[in-house]
Amino acid sequence: MNAPVQVPAQTRLRLAHGCLDHLAREAGVRILHLKGVSLHPSLAEGRSPSTDCDVLVEPAQVGLYCQVLAAHDWQQITTFEHGSVFTHAATFHHQVWGTVDVHRTFPGLEHDPAVTFERLWDAHEQVDLGGIACAAPDLTAQRLLLLVHAARDAMGRARHDVRVSWTEVDADGRARIDALAMELGAVVPLALVTDRPELAVGQPDEHLWRAVHRRANPTEVWMARLRDARGPRRRARILVEAVRVNRDHLGLRLGRVPTRQEVRREWWARWGRFVRR
Repeated sequence: MNAPVQVPAQTRLRLAHGCLDHLAREAGVRILHLKGVSLHPSLAEGRSPSTDCDVLVEPAQVGLYCQVLAAHDWQQITTFEHGSVFTHAATFHHQVWGTVDVHRTFPGLEHDPAVTFERLWDAHEQVDLGGIACAAPDLTAQRLLLLVHAARDAMGRARHDVRVSWTEVDADGRARIDALAMELGAVVPLALVTDRPELAVGQPDEHLWRAVHRRANPTEVWMARLRDARGPRRRARILVEAVRVNRDHLGLRLGRVPTRQEVRREWWARWGRFVRR
């Protein structure tokens, strides 16, 4: 019997991006390939390798694209609502191609998602991934996305990303990043990650981004969201969300679908942690 062929991880990821793009084109959906193997060479050199794919989908077609993935044996692991505090992405897994985070928004870009996608799409560049010319943001946008992501990065790439996307960039390049951040509503995370915290004062979601930037624990992040909330209705909604059990994460932790008893036990534990704060 022939031994299975071992494909290098980065090669597999490039092929996976090509597959994801092919499925999108067949469905008439536009996607932008983010980070990882789609990065501009000047940003990728020396960066620790990615283990999954990331794509940003045009907002109006997110539901359709998720249906297409499911129809081609991509299993949904987490939902948008429970994937993270930013509710920005759903995770899918394929036995051959691995994992993809399907973004409907990009955390830190706070302006209208549809307008943001169009702005990034209008300036996109082509990158060969798995033999397919895939759309990726241009260099200025890639720098901004890396910086905004670095403001909440827990994977240890933040130092590299800030260096190649900001520290080593000339004044004109930084001005373009600042202008794009203003246009897309990314002033707060950019200010924090580039050591200009005074620019974040009084801005929307200031305390949330300060919390995630300093790697605060989940309860502190929820308290920061509560502090940023405007109006009693928004505060009440956040309080409800704070104690609601994230079934996706609980299931990943347990390695199976949680029982009602386990969900109930987790609810009481979350409520206790929140009250103690």
